[in-house]
Amino acid sequence: MAVKAEPVAKKEKTDGRKQRSARSRDKIKTSILTLIRAGIYSPRAIDISEHSGLSMRTVFRHIDDMESLLREIAGDVQKEVLPRFLQPYTATDWRGQLDENIARRVAVWEDILPIRMSASLSRFRSKFLLEEYQQVLELERAGLRSVLPDSIRGDEVLFRALNEVTGVGCWLNLRMDQELSPNAAEAVVRRTVDALIARAE
Repeated sequence: MAVKAEPVAKKEKTDGRKQRSARSRDKIKTSILTLIRAGIYSPRAIDISEHSGLSMRTVFRHIDDMESLLREIAGDVQKEVLPRFLQPYTATDWRGQLDENIARRVAVWEDILPIRMSASLSRFRSKFLLEEYQQVLELERAGLRSVLPDSIRGDEVLFRALNEVTGVGCWLNLRMDQELSPNAAEAVVRRTVDALIARAE
């Protein structure tokens, strides 16, 4: 019996270590997101350690593979916001759907503003963040194309202008660089969209 018990005990010890590692990783991810949302866009190991209550050694062991950690964090954020983009529109005309599209973008961009700021600052140091940034841009383009009529989609300059003003990059500029309130920033976006469409009609 003792011969059989040894492998079982070893397996339980290994499983316990994996579970502790997974819990530590979850704490680190939660701490990173919390710190970013609090305005610390590039959390240091010591910040993460103090917030999570984990030792510096544990933190360093996990953030040594930062690319993998970033993928997991980005995946968690996508699971949270993607369903909001994919909800069916209630309006049946393209102007109404565009209005809903802008409202969704503004709400999502505002909710994840600190996260996008952090990613924007770090993306040139991370291949994954560069790829993720491009995915966000493609999501923006696809969402806009889905509601606009052919006459506007076919005007490449107009489409790019609309995509730019409704994108997360413009929102970051209005909120962070120009220091506008969410309502004021949304008013700028909507006024610009209306002006662009009016000139095309």
